[in-house]
Amino acid sequence: MISYFFRLLGSVLFVSWIVGTLVFFLIHLVPGDPVAVMLGDWASPADETVLREQLGLNLPIGVQYWKFISGVMQFDLGQSLFFQQPVSELIAERFPMTLQLAVMALLVAVLISFPVRTLGRFKGR
Repeated sequence: MISYFFRLLGSVLFVSWIVGTLVFFLIHLVPGDPVAVMLGDWASPADETVLREQLGLNLPIGVQYWKFISGVMQFDLGQSLFFQQPVSELIAERFPMTLQLAVMALLVAVLISFPVRTLGRFKGR
């Protein structure tokens, strides 16, 4: 049982790494400049350079990937550009309501599925 748990954990970590890597590189393949979009058409080249340095977009892609992976491994998910708050804080702040919603959805699914299945079993006979 313990070996199954560790195999399952290893699989989850491996798939998470693959998905994170794919998302990272796909985001870099999207056409357009995120700095230009964030600052708008009237931004000066100096402003674009400063924001590029702040976001680390001036670094080579390998260095950006390493910083991304090492940050994720340390549970540092970065700063939300929209909320100007650490992403891990945003997740922690919303986790209780998300858990409550998931539990309520599971409860509704169980309360609906058991009677439907039971009725289906008796009608089939």
